[in-house]
Amino acid sequence: MTSSAAFADVTAQQVWGDWKSYFETFGYSVTGSEATSGDTLTVTDMTLGMDLPEGAGAISIVLPEMSFTNQGDGTVAVGVPETMPVVVDVAPTGEEPVKVTVDYNNTGFSMIVSGTAEEMTYTYSAAEMAAILKELIVEGEAIPINAAEFTFANVSGSSVMKMGNLRNLEQVMNAGPISYNVDVANPDDSNEFMRIKGGMDKIAFQGTAAYPMGGGFDPNNMHAMLQAGFAFDGGFEYQGGKMNFHFIDGQEEMMTNTSTESGAFDIGMSTDGLKYDVMSRGATMDLQGGDIPFPVNLKFGEAGFKLHMPVTKSDESQEFALGITLGNFTMSDMIWGMFDPAGQLPRDPATIAVDLAGTGKLGFDLLDPEQMEAVESGEMGMPGEVESLTIKDIEVTAAGASLTGTGAFEFDMQSMMMSGGMQGSDGTLDLRLAGANGLMDKLVAMGLVPEDQVMGARMMLSMFAVPGDGDDVLTSKIEVKKDGQILANGQRLQ
Repeated sequence: MTSSAAFADVTAQQVWGDWKSYFETFGYSVTGSEATSGDTLTVTDMTLGMDLPEGAGAISIVLPEMSFTNQGDGTVAVGVPETMPVVVDVAPTGEEPVKVTVDYNNTGFSMIVSGTAEEMTYTYSAAEMAAILKELIVEGEAIPINAAEFTFANVSGSSVMKMGNLRNLEQVMNAGPISYNVDVANPDDSNEFMRIKGGMDKIAFQGTAAYPMGGGFDPNNMHAMLQAGFAFDGGFEYQGGKMNFHFIDGQEEMMTNTSTESGAFDIGMSTDGLKYDVMSRGATMDLQGGDIPFPVNLKFGEAGFKLHMPVTKSDESQEFALGITLGNFTMSDMIWGMFDPAGQLPRDPATIAVDLAGTGKLGFDLLDPEQMEAVESGEMGMPGEVESLTIKDIEVTAAGASLTGTGAFEFDMQSMMMSGGMQGSDGTLDLRLAGANGLMDKLVAMGLVPEDQVMGARMMLSMFAVPGDGDDVLTSKIEVKKDGQILANGQRLQ
C-alpha cells in the first residue's frame, strides 16, 4: 500500500512540465523564469510564442505569474493572482501589429492536481472568474471600447490528462450564472454604438479529446491530424439564455431581444466522421428597426439542426444523418395582418421538420485538399455513393394543413448510373396530407391564389393520392422497384 501511494504522487515540477508539454502540443514555444522557494515553484513571465502559417508573422502571449505548490500529500496546488493581466501581441508580416490586454480576474479560485506524471487529474473551482478587455491597440492607436467582459460564477470542474502516443483529455465543467457585456461606440460620435448584453443561468460541458504528440497537431492539415489520431467529442447544455442587442450607426437603429429556455450543442470529429447537433427550446425573438417597418415577435417551441457525415475514404459502409427542426413556430398578429387581415387562416403553431439517415461510401478524404481538388476537377470519377436512405420523419404543418411522411430506400448506384434512371432502387415513401383542400379554398377566397391554379393542384393530388381516414385527408404510397418501376398507390407511373 505504501508503494502504491508513493507511485500516485505528482510533483510541482511535473505539473509545470505538463503545462509546457500541453501548449507545445498546439505548436507554441514556452518560456518562463522559474524560481523555487520551499515547496513552491513560481513561474513568472510565462510566454507562449507561435509563428503564424505561411510566414504571416508571429503571435506572443504573456502570463505574468503562476505558482505550483507541493502540498505534502502527493498533490499540487496551482495558484494564480486574483487579477492576472494577459498580453497578446500579434505581429503580421507587412502589416501593423495588434496588441490586446485582457485581465483575468478570479475570486475563490482553487486548482488541485493529483495522479501521476502519466495521468494527471485537475480539479478546480471558483466563486467567480472573469475576462475583461482592458486595451486594444491596432496600427499603433488605442481603439476605444467602453466594455468587453465575460463573467462565470460558481465554476467547478475537472480535467484528466492521460499521456501516451496521444494526449487524451477528459473534461467536465459546470458554471452559472454567466454574463457578458460588450459596448463599443464611435469615438467621434457617442450616438453611434453597438451594445450586446446577455448571459445564461447555467451551463454544463462534458467532452473528450485526443491530440497527436511530437508536432502532429497542425490545424492547417486536418486530414493528417485525423490520421495521426486527432479526435474530439463534446457537448454543452444550458438553461435560461438571454441576449439584448442595440445598434445605431447614425442612419438606422436596430434592437433585438432574445431568450431561450434551454438548449444543447454537440460537436465531434474523428476518422469516424463529423458530428454537429444543435437544439434550442422555448426560444423567443423580438426585432425592431433597420429595414423592418414594425416590431416583429417570433417564437419557437424548438429549433435545431443535425449533421452527421463521414470525412475519410472507406470501402465499408458509413452512416450519415441530416435533420432540421423548426417546431411550434408562431409570429405576431402584426405579421399575419400583412397578408391575412381578416384572420381567415388558422394561426396555429407551425412546424417544419426533416429527419434523414442513411449509409454510403465516401471515395476520397474530404479534408485532404489535393483529393478535394481532384474531385472538383473530375479526375477522381465518382466521389462516393449512397447505399440507403431512411426518411425517419417529414412534417410540414401550417395554416390548418399538415403533410407528414416516412419511408426507406436502398440504392444500387452502379445500376442507376448505367440505366440513367431508378433501376436498382427499391423502397417506399408513405405520405399523409390533411387539411389541404380547406387551405386551398381559403387561399382562393382571400385572392392569394387563382382558382385555375388550385384546380391544377387538385388534379395532381388525385393522380398521386387516395382518400384517407377522415374528412379532407389524403394518403399516398410511392413505391420504387428495382426494375425501374415507380408506383403511386399501386398505379404505375413509370
